[in-house]
Amino acid sequence: MKLSKTALGLIILAIILAVLAAALAAFPQLKYVRVLFENLAIFIGIYGIYVLSLNLEVGYLGLPQFGKVMFLIIGGIAVGGIVTKLMLWAYQKAIISSMGVNPLANINSYCTLYQYQVASVVNAQFAQNPAVGLGFFVLGLVLSMALSAALGVLFAYPAIKLREDYLGILLLVSGEFLRVVTYYTTPVACSVNGVVIPDPFSWTSSGEVRTVIYFAIVLALLVATFFIFDAIENSPFGRSLRAIRDAETAAAVFGKDITSFRIKVLAISSAFGGLAGGLLAFYSDYTILGGFLPIFTFIGWTMLIIGGSGNNIGALVGVVVYQGVSTLLDIYKNALQAVLHADPTYLSYFIFGLVIVLILMYRPQGIVPERPVKTIDLKSVRRRLEKNP
Repeated sequence: MKLSKTALGLIILAIILAVLAAALAAFPQLKYVRVLFENLAIFIGIYGIYVLSLNLEVGYLGLPQFGKVMFLIIGGIAVGGIVTKLMLWAYQKAIISSMGVNPLANINSYCTLYQYQVASVVNAQFAQNPAVGLGFFVLGLVLSMALSAALGVLFAYPAIKLREDYLGILLLVSGEFLRVVTYYTTPVACSVNGVVIPDPFSWTSSGEVRTVIYFAIVLALLVATFFIFDAIENSPFGRSLRAIRDAETAAAVFGKDITSFRIKVLAISSAFGGLAGGLLAFYSDYTILGGFLPIFTFIGWTMLIIGGSGNNIGALVGVVVYQGVSTLLDIYKNALQAVLHADPTYLSYFIFGLVIVLILMYRPQGIVPERPVKTIDLKSVRRRLEKNP
């Protein structure tokens, strides 16, 4: 298989990051730098998947996806609300033997009194059976993707045939509806207490090893996601999406089924949004659904506007810039407070708001502009015709 220059560049970048991580691990005195780098890289990887999926909807199809946070919530529900309970059921005997209580018999008591103790018992079981821990991890991610794909289409279906603005409003309302309903329903994911998720990597020798393994997994998933979306971009399906985005009426005249394309894009991108939600929940070993405010949708939009929509490389550049600047602001927030003589709590919102205005005024295509569509070049067509006249 012949790799494109972009894909090859991404692989080289992944190798460089892996080598850099290994080099930092070789110097114990750089421990804090390494931890900062690893955490930043993991969040870039997770949000990279999230924004690539948003780019398919917004950048390629022109769909006003204002409810993207919904899929982070669904990932949290799949991992914390469904698969975690499945593990509690599977290790019910061990939990009762260790603590004398059945967590599934009274969810309210479990959520408020002994979530962490139960998670410790399950973690001990995973430490003895790493395959079960990895199965728990894979099942959580697969369920996150499947649920997100199904619910993404289901929530959007009532307005799927309407104009973009009606669909955008429906998606925004759907995301907030799901957050509020699940947040205040204790059996879903322990309501205001949040849900503690057993660590599928508790069999690792230390937290540092766990972080490195998680970093490698997220990086591999990000590269795989990029290849998938890059293939979609350069396929006839991707070219049809751009045609619909640029001239919907003309595309319909030429026989493109707009509704069918919207459903397919929502299913694909929602699945990968759910994957990002599942990875986020597993990385933190904890999730609270009420924390997924609509701002998470607009953070994704900010990353896309900065990097450049309709371009997968641009989407990733936007994620790196946003996460890098956010991390620097978090680190130097106290120092900035002394200089500004003001509360810097909302400083990042002010800075990124200003950046969006400036980009829209002076570089609306973003840092990396949209690339021309790749088609089979004339020489390739001639070679094929010569081989198969």
